[in-house]
Amino acid sequence: MICSLDFGCGSLRSLCRSGGPGSRLQRLEMRSEYSAVPDTALHRRALSDQGVPYAVGEGVLLIVGNDVERTRWLTRIPATPMFPGGRVPCADAPARQLLHILTGCLLPRVTDGENLCVMITPAAEARVGEQEGLPSETAGGAEFLRRLVEMSGFSAVQLGAAEAALLSVWPDSQYTGVSVVLGAESSSWCLARRGLVQASGWLPAGGNWVDSELAKQLRLHVWDADGAAYLDMARVSSWRRQQSVDVRQPRDEQEHVLSRLVRAVLQQLATVVVQQLEHTEGLVQALRPVQVVLSGGFAGTSGVPELLAEQLSLLSGGSQRFLVQRAVAPDTAVVRGGLIYGELELRAQRSWAA
Repeated sequence: MICSLDFGCGSLRSLCRSGGPGSRLQRLEMRSEYSAVPDTALHRRALSDQGVPYAVGEGVLLIVGNDVERTRWLTRIPATPMFPGGRVPCADAPARQLLHILTGCLLPRVTDGENLCVMITPAAEARVGEQEGLPSETAGGAEFLRRLVEMSGFSAVQLGAAEAALLSVWPDSQYTGVSVVLGAESSSWCLARRGLVQASGWLPAGGNWVDSELAKQLRLHVWDADGAAYLDMARVSSWRRQQSVDVRQPRDEQEHVLSRLVRAVLQQLATVVVQQLEHTEGLVQALRPVQVVLSGGFAGTSGVPELLAEQLSLLSGGSQRFLVQRAVAPDTAVVRGGLIYGELELRAQRSWAA
């Protein structure tokens, strides 16, 4: 059994085949958040009437994943992210326990043969070992997620988000160019030549940062029963997703603020990519124009590919041409790439064993 598991900061996704090679794919998806409502008879009855499962905490009922949206009316407090700041929370025991439960729900039952899971961890967790000068296996959050996968009976292989997306969206380009994943808490990228990664990196800014800043600048808040104020990110995110907003052509003040924030993220991203391209010998000459493919949930925002192309061209001084495209189904490109990597990895292991 080969499975791919994307621990995304916006959604957790798994993908596996129901049988052998070429069999039908099975995909599961759950939101990476949970909410807590008071543990009262009234709240228990409301959840039971809607058929919503819950866990019992200290004076609260915990609702997780896709059920959070269905039960927002039960509390004024915004949902809590599973990966605040793009990291596995060390001090949030309920979140860690719920991650354990969700991992078990997303992974299929192991079979009698080889069971391999390619896990894509949040960018901040994937890089923490490198930043602190530690081997990756000692990184706390990534190691915690690895143990969750192994407790389900799988052997785990870790893969970066941009590297995974590279495999799922680039067969026609000989896997040469720039892969960018615009996620919820971060933006990651890698430069590749014929499938070999030449350089990679990430920025701690993504869709959630844009929504948070937009809510701050427009002073959009919600208040709980005690009068405490919270940024209304749910309202901002819903507006951004449902409206036909083109960040290149803002029509009112709110869209102008959104456009400025998106440009700020893309400018940071374009700066590091152009700087790295200048130091990656042969990559620019390998394919002209330089191909850039965008994946991740935030990549679906209208106008983002065009804005990134403008920033890349501007920062390169016009010396390079860039073709920036949005991946087909950008929100699932990472988990699809993880499955492809798993199938290639298992094939290689069998070849070595022979």
